[in-house]
Amino acid sequence: MPEKYNLSEVYPNSPLVEVVCEIRFSAELAIECRRNEFYDKIKKEYPAILIPQSGSNSVNALAPYRFENEDRTAGIMIAIDRFSFFDRDYGGHKRFITEFVRLAKILEETYPIKELKRLGWRYINIIPFSREDKIIPLHRFTSFELKLPEGISEKITNLSTVFISEVEEGTITTRIESIMRSDDQQEALLMDFDFALTERLFLTEIKKYVNKAHKQTREVFESLITDEYREYLRGETI
Repeated sequence: MPEKYNLSEVYPNSPLVEVVCEIRFSAELAIECRRNEFYDKIKKEYPAILIPQSGSNSVNALAPYRFENEDRTAGIMIAIDRFSFFDRDYGGHKRFITEFVRLAKILEETYPIKELKRLGWRYINIIPFSREDKIIPLHRFTSFELKLPEGISEKITNLSTVFISEVEEGTITTRIESIMRSDDQQEALLMDFDFALTERLFLTEIKKYVNKAHKQTREVFESLITDEYREYLRGETI
């Protein structure tokens, strides 16, 4: 029997709206004092600077600066204890991982960061839907099922659920929720996956960790979607 999916496959009709990879480490004051050195090395690709607003409840030094590309579809967040790269125009994991590893290498060359506390990989998917007899047609998109007690209707009109599951060397937080998209007021199903790797980590091994995080998260996504929806993602059905 052929495999249902390939982890290298890029879906033409992907529901991904944002992918984020983040690393956390012990606070390094050099980042606060010499943030300009990092910016000088990446400003050609990410020239836009978004400075944290003052007056918030958080400590200013802990608030991340953001450096984004010209069309604001991708960018970097950096603070004294964490660093992340996000992409809202995701072209597949190979391109994303290559860029993240490049940026992490610049971070390593600029500041004395060696050991990491956490690596996170987040997939945010938004799947538009139309109700069927006022009910959310979950069965068309996801294999996820709610086992409800007898007497409680399984005809779901709204949904909001979060669960954390253990996977190899980490955990994945899965959030499935019915939402209303702000851009066009279209109802949609949010499928948000957040993988966390918390074993002893080193910045020199970052590519291995990121590949592992992608694999774990993609496999959970694939296990939760239906074959019918996977065909749509491939452009095989209307």
